[in-house]
Amino acid sequence: MRVLDGEILRADTAADVLGGIQPIKSSAKSKCAGVLIESYRLPEYGPTPEYCYTNRHVISTQLGGTATAHSRSRKVWHAGSVAICPIGAPQARLRLSNFSATMMLLDPAFVRVAVGDAINPDRLEIQPSRVDRDEQLERLLLAADYEVGLGVHDNRLLLESIGIAMAAHLVTHHATRRLSPRRRDSAMPKYLLNRAIDYIHETLGKNPSVADISATVAMSPYHFCRSFKQSTGLSPHQYVMRERIRRAQLFLAEHRLSRVEIASALGFSDQSHFTRTFRTLVGVTPSQYSAAH
Repeated sequence: MRVLDGEILRADTAADVLGGIQPIKSSAKSKCAGVLIESYRLPEYGPTPEYCYTNRHVISTQLGGTATAHSRSRKVWHAGSVAICPIGAPQARLRLSNFSATMMLLDPAFVRVAVGDAINPDRLEIQPSRVDRDEQLERLLLAADYEVGLGVHDNRLLLESIGIAMAAHLVTHHATRRLSPRRRDSAMPKYLLNRAIDYIHETLGKNPSVADISATVAMSPYHFCRSFKQSTGLSPHQYVMRERIRRAQLFLAEHRLSRVEIASALGFSDQSHFTRTFRTLVGVTPSQYSAAH
C-alpha cells in the first residue's frame, strides 16, 4: 500500500514507484527469507515521484537504457550503474527510457543475522549512493538474475548465499562507518564440519537454508559460508547439489524409483531441474546413466 509523506512516496517495492508495473522476473516463489530478486523492463516511464523504501534495503544494477535523475543536478545513468537505496533514504525523481534493471531487496534483519559475527554490528548504517560501477555488486545481482530466470523455485540456498555476500559487501564498502570484517578465513574444525555435513545429508530433500545449516554449528551465515568453502573447496550450495546428485546416482542404479520420484525425493523443483542439474554435474542425462547401470 502506498503512503504519501509530504511529497515522498513511501514504497515497499519498485512496483509502487512505477505505478503498479510488475516485474518481468521475481524470486517471490523461492521462499528465500529476507531476500527478494526482481527484474524490470520499461520502454518509457516517468518522471517517478520522489520516493523512499520503507521495509527493505534495495540494491539495483542497470542492465540497459537510461535513467535520468531530476534533482538539483541533472544526471544520466547508463548500463552498469548501481544504486544503493537503504530504508528511508529519499530518492530523486527518475525518467526512464528503454530501461531494464535487476534489484535485490534485503530485509535489515537478514543483513544483521547474515554478517553478525563477521563484523562489529554497532551503528550499522548503509549509505545511499548511485555509482557508475561496483563490479562486485553487479556480479552478485547478475548471478541472482540468471538464477531467477531459470524458473527454479527450490533455489533458496543459492539466493540466500548471494544475499549474504551482498550484505557483507554493503556493510564493509557502503556503510556510513566503514566496517572491517573480522578475519575468520580458516578452515572449520573437523567436528563442526562433520556436524554441518551430517545435517545436510539429513535434509537433502527439504531444501535447507544457509541459516538452518549454519545454526547447527553456531556460526553466522557469512562466517559459515567462508569456513565451509575453505574446508571443502565448495560453497554450501555447490556441496548440497553435489550430494543430491550422488544420491540420485544411487537411486538410478537401483532402478526402484522413477526419475520424477527421485527429483521429488531430493528436493528438486521438477524433473526438468533434476535432469539439467544431473547432466551438468555428471555429463549425461539421468536416463542415460540409468541405462548404463
